[in-house]
Amino acid sequence: MNRNTLSGVIIFVSSLILFVILSYIAVTGGVGKHPSEEINSLGQFFVNNSYNVFNKTFWAGSPEAVTSILWDYRGFDTIFETTVLFISIGGALVLAYKKINWDKLITPLSDKGLTLIVKTSVKIISSIVVLLSLNLALRGYISPGGGFAGGSAYSIAPLLLISGLSIYYITRLGYKLHKMINIRTIGLLGLSIVSLIPLIWFGYILQNQSKPSTVFPGYPVYIGPLYLGGSLIYLNISEFLVVSTEFIIIFLAMFLLLKSTKGEAE
Repeated sequence: MNRNTLSGVIIFVSSLILFVILSYIAVTGGVGKHPSEEINSLGQFFVNNSYNVFNKTFWAGSPEAVTSILWDYRGFDTIFETTVLFISIGGALVLAYKKINWDKLITPLSDKGLTLIVKTSVKIISSIVVLLSLNLALRGYISPGGGFAGGSAYSIAPLLLISGLSIYYITRLGYKLHKMINIRTIGLLGLSIVSLIPLIWFGYILQNQSKPSTVFPGYPVYIGPLYLGGSLIYLNISEFLVVSTEFIIIFLAMFLLLKSTKGEAE
């Protein structure tokens, strides 16, 4: 057995042993107990109540405990995160706005982009990214995902199109700053409306389901055979609109600023 073969065998056996050890730790926690047996009291509360059809006192109407935590049990924190992102995007646009020569960018120059193979591949991959991101956002209340994850994933599609086909290609598709800002505003209004509607019944901001101390009946978990998960689906859709458009706004501003400053330098 030569040296290269021996090295390959050693690496394979070592990797196999490491995989077995990590798998054992992941399943048993490394001490012979399943991780669920050592959940703290707060975690146990979420697990027991997020979708407890037998006791709906504190339930969120969603089997996806993570989304329930993000939008129901600690929704204020998620709203503050969205607010921080909103302020950051606004600050970036203020800094870049006057440096971009918008008049020269209204009528784009011809831009050939990359090769035909790259363009075709980018279009196919971007289409797949869009579908996956929509699945993440719309199913985020019953499976891992949500509005932020879906919105972040969606913004990758126009970024790929910019890289492979140019900034002018996506502006012709309708990805323009003012449109993205308008869609972001719709998303923010959606978050605000869904969060404040419970106040009409003297409920709580961001309240999802009914609680003993309020008369707010809660958002419907089911409408006929359609499962909605209460307010979670509406909040996920609104968050999807906000996050996706804010990232796209940043990408547009970056590339437009690059084009503008490059033109001035030339």
